[in-house]
Amino acid sequence: MSGPTVVSPTVSPQPLGQSELELAAYNQNSETFRALNALMWQIPLIAMTLTGGLWFGVSSLSRESGLAYLRPGLLLLAAVGDLLLIVVLERLRHIIGEYLTWLRTALPAGHVAAPGDRWYNSSRIVKLSFQIMLGSAALISAVLCYLTMTTVTDDPARATPQAVVAWYDAHARELADGYEGLDAEKTHPRLFAMLRGVRGARILDVGAGTGRDAAALAALGHHVTAVDPSAKMLRLARALHPDLDIRWLIDAMPALGKVQGDYDVVLLSAVWMHVPPADRRAAFSRLVDLLAPGGRIYMTLRLGPADVDRAMWTVDADEVRGLASARGVVVTDLGVQPDLLGRDDVKWQTLVVSRPG
Repeated sequence: MSGPTVVSPTVSPQPLGQSELELAAYNQNSETFRALNALMWQIPLIAMTLTGGLWFGVSSLSRESGLAYLRPGLLLLAAVGDLLLIVVLERLRHIIGEYLTWLRTALPAGHVAAPGDRWYNSSRIVKLSFQIMLGSAALISAVLCYLTMTTVTDDPARATPQAVVAWYDAHARELADGYEGLDAEKTHPRLFAMLRGVRGARILDVGAGTGRDAAALAALGHHVTAVDPSAKMLRLARALHPDLDIRWLIDAMPALGKVQGDYDVVLLSAVWMHVPPADRRAAFSRLVDLLAPGGRIYMTLRLGPADVDRAMWTVDADEVRGLASARGVVVTDLGVQPDLLGRDDVKWQTLVVSRPG
C-alpha cells in the first residue's frame, strides 16, 4: 500500500534586490576598470615589440638579399602602428575615465581620486607620456622611411661620397670584426711575396679601413702611410694598432690632396669599385704620379653583385689596362681568387700596375 503522494512546492528564483544589483554592478565595473588599466600599461610593451621588431627587420634586409625594397614599407608600418596606438590610448583612457566617474558616484566614500597638484602627477600624465614616446617613435620611423626611399637606389651613381663615408662610419665596428679576423698575408699572398726580402719600402695604403694591411706591413719594417675618408674607421684603426709607426691620413680619391712624396708600393685593397667611373681617370693618374720610379700599384677588383648601400660600381681589368696604357704603365694580371668571407657570388681579381724605373 502506497503512502500519500507528497507534492513539493515549486520554488521560483527571487529577483535580486536593488542593493544586490548595485553591488553586482559595482563589482563588475571594478573588474572591468582593472582590466582596462592593465591593458593601458601593456601598450608600451606592444609598441616596443612592434617598432623594435620592424626596425630590426629593416636593418637585416641587405641589398644582396634582394629584399631591401621592403625597407620603406616596414618603416611606414612602424610609423602607422605607433600612431594608431596613440589613438587607442586616447580611447582607452576615455573609457577608463568614464568608469572612474561611475565608481566615484556609486561609492563616494570608498573612492580615491588622487587628482595631483602638479603637471607631473596629474591623472593623465601616464597617458600623455606614453603618447609622447609613441609619437617620437612614429616620427623617427617616418623620417627613416623618407630617407630610405630618397637615398637608397639601385643606381649607385646617385649616391654621394658623403653617403658612402657615412655608411662606413656607421658600420665601422662590425666591419672590423670581419676584416681583422682575416690574416693580411693570407689575404694578399702575392703582395707579401713581392715584398719578401725588401726592407723599408715606402707603402701607401689607400682605403686602409681598419688598418689590418697597414699594420701587417708596418710590422715588417716598412714605412706605411694609411689613408681613408672615414674618420671613424681611422680612429678604430689607431685603436686596434696603437703600437706601430703608421702615418694616418683622412683623405680620398681622386685628389688625395694630403698625400705627399712618392711610394714604392700603393695598395688598393677592395677600393677601386668605390671610385665613380667619372673619377677613375683622374684617380688612376694621381696614383701613378705617387709612384716612385719602378714602383707598383697592387689592387684588387671586386667581381660580383654590388652593394648599393656602399655605392659600388662595376669594375674590370680591361678598364684598368686602358687607363694604364694612357699613362705608359704596365698591368700584370695575377688571377682571380674566391672571397675569403665566404660569399659565393663574390670573387677578387688582383692586378699589379708597374711604373718603369
